[in-house]
Parts: sequence; C-alpha cells; structure tokens
Amino acid sequence: MSELKIVFVGHVDHGKSTIIGRLLYETHSLPQGIIDKVQRIADENGKDFEFAYLLDAFAEERQQGITIDMTQIKFATAKRNYLIIDAPGHKEFLKNMISGAANANAAFLVIDAQAGVQEQSRRHAYLLSLLGIKNIAVLVNKMDLVNFDEQRFRAVAADIKNFLATLNVTPKKIIPVSGFLGDNIISKSENLSWYGGETLINSPLHTRDFSRELSGAL
Repeated sequence: MSELKIVFVGHVDHGKSTIIGRLLYETHSLPQGIIDKVQRIADENGKDFEFAYLLDAFAEERQQGITIDMTQIKFATAKRNYLIIDAPGHKEFLKNMISGAANANAAFLVIDAQAGVQEQSRRHAYLLSLLGIKNIAVLVNKMDLVNFDEQRFRAVAADIKNFLATLNVTPKKIIPVSGFLGDNIISKSENLSWYGGETLINSPLHTRDFSRELSGAL
C-alpha cells in the first residue's frame, strides 16, 4: 500500500499534538504500555495526563510544553499506510516546521477556537503554500472551551478561509473538533450536532485520493 504523509501544523498551544495523540489512542495505534508510561511521567511531574505527551518524547519538551523537533509516527488502516508528522508550532522552530512539512502530501492546519487565527497560523499556512502543499484541511480545535458554539466556529472558519484565499488556497475541509475530549476525531459528536460534515478520521485519513476526495469546503 502507498504511504500518505500528513503534516499537522499550527500556532503553539493550539492543540495539534493533543489531536494526534487522541487519534492514535482512539485507533489503537499506540505501542503496548505507552499510556501507562506517559501517565507515570505525568504523575512524577505533578501534572494531569495529556495526549500531547505521547508526541513530546523529549524531557525538555515536557518541561517547556512545546514541540521542539518534528515527531513522525507511522500509522495504518486497512486501506492505507500513513506517516503523521507533528511539526513544531513555536516561531523559534520554523526551520523544523519547514523540514517536517517539506515532504508531506497533505496538511492539517490546527486553530484554537477560543484564540482564533494567530500570527503563526497565518505564517504556517503561508509556508505550506510556498512548499506547494495545496491539500489543506483546517481543524478548529478546543471547541469545548467555547461551549461548542456554532457561531464561534463559523467566525474562525471564515477568518482562516479569507486568509487562505489570499494565498490562492481553498481548504478542503474545515472541521470543528476537541482533541482533549475526542469530539469529531473518530466519531460524530453529539456536542457538535449542528455540524453536518465528516469527522477527522472519516474524511481525509481513509481516502484513496486525498486531493480529490477532500473536496467539500465548508
């Protein structure tokens, strides 16, 4: 089977590592014992368990709370193989982000529903367009922090769509999600019943032709 390389990018603290961790957890793609290991690390540091810790493999990253180097995870379904790339979100590590995104076939741009589109959101979108990655989907994350409000989602969606239009890029999908709670990652969320589109796993990650089938913009 061919391998689809998908890079996750976004402003620091907008939750992309949490989304990836949740995705791997919900699809039973994690190595045996990794959840217990991460829980022990969280307990030792006096912190609550977070799915982002599954990606942030380095002790320095756990201390700083940011992804410094890109993390690559192989992932498979019955339909195809994937390489998921978690690229750094902090502005000091843009070089690492570019290295991670350079060989990707497609990208997820993660935006915090509460914070909205930020400087790094725009910068990452711009860099994706420079790299020639046009197959971009947007995940409006942390919908739980805005009480799953439809109007807030639409405002953020309109903002990023308008900016992407200046780059001649049309997002293939814009999906409201909560990586922390798992809403719209694998299955439809009752909290987001007003959203009629697909979940993260049911739209891009199971398609044979990402560019063709990620076609329904919001």
